[in-house]
Amino acid sequence: MGSAATVGIREEDLQRWRLLERFQTTLAAEVNARGGLSGTWSDPERQLTLEQYLSLFLFGLFNPVVETMRGLCAASQLGRVQREVCGRTVSLGSFSEAQSVVDPALLKAVLERLQQTTDRPVRPGTCRWQGHERVIDSTVWRVLPRMTWAFWRRQGGLENAVRLHLELDLRTGQVSEAKLTRAKKCERAQWRELARPGICNVADRYYGYDYKLLADLQAKGTDFVVRLRADAQWVEESSEGLTAADRAAGVTWAGQVRLGKKGEGPRVRVVQLLGEDASLLLVTSLPAAEFPPEWIALSYKDRWQVELFFRWLKCILGCRRWLAESEAGVALQVYLALIAAQLLVLYRGERPNRRQMEAIQFYLMGWASAPELMASLRPAATQAPARKAKIS
Repeated sequence: MGSAATVGIREEDLQRWRLLERFQTTLAAEVNARGGLSGTWSDPERQLTLEQYLSLFLFGLFNPVVETMRGLCAASQLGRVQREVCGRTVSLGSFSEAQSVVDPALLKAVLERLQQTTDRPVRPGTCRWQGHERVIDSTVWRVLPRMTWAFWRRQGGLENAVRLHLELDLRTGQVSEAKLTRAKKCERAQWRELARPGICNVADRYYGYDYKLLADLQAKGTDFVVRLRADAQWVEESSEGLTAADRAAGVTWAGQVRLGKKGEGPRVRVVQLLGEDASLLLVTSLPAAEFPPEWIALSYKDRWQVELFFRWLKCILGCRRWLAESEAGVALQVYLALIAAQLLVLYRGERPNRRQMEAIQFYLMGWASAPELMASLRPAATQAPARKAKIS
């Protein structure tokens, strides 16, 4: 990260919870870039401003006590919350109404603006990546039964859910693209929309079912490393010689093929490697001269970074309760959760773990001082190493 991460969080940055201030500044910059507020937010008679509403919403994601919209509105009556977060008491009706008049695309743009203005540190051990590798995947959030707009399937009863489609930068571990849809939106269809020329997407088996999609992405200039089904068929055209490094990475075979039983699919490379339980088949459009089988194998193994991010987002950041129930409101909450993650990376240098998130929440509740929070949020490299327990 840049100098801010090197120095670490300063006590003055915490006195008025500068994470929210950074969000408010970035929000204002995006609104100005769009030509100012429009519609109901520009009405001089409106008392609740866009900044106040979104700041209170974001505050609710950091606060471990608040679990409902009603509880968040009750918290807005507290003097400190008004001074440092929302500026006024927010009624339940005002908070509920606001979710229908905020465009989720605005928050998506704020997230992108935060990412562009933040130095992205390279994760340790990822120097082999060239900066254009992105893992794609999605995760599902189940929502309340009464949120019928999110109907997904009937499996032992009605099930409603939304799906977050994500693209994660392998070098930095940060989100590069995000799109929230209803859970029934096909992941491969969303991949077609998100794919961009010059980017290499790494994906799991589900994305490798459609050979026509792979061919279309090749034509579009999007590269990929995708796992194939175990029963995938192809016509072999040539094989590649394996080096000691390839074999050390678990590669047992690699070669140029035409996918499909009769070779009617796209011309690609297939890399076979040993898995924990069975062999894995990876298909890639990357040329062998620049990307040896070892590179393909290691890039797929790093795909698990996106699974870890989803787990952090749901379990540690605490995105398991809904402060809004409309389709637009849920989209706002998910984008605000991604913004919260980006703000924490901005000040921490990396995503905080569970203990550090607890320290942040203790600070917000007044049980931890700013120096105590600073000590907890120090980068791992600056903290004293843990003592090993004696084995008797």
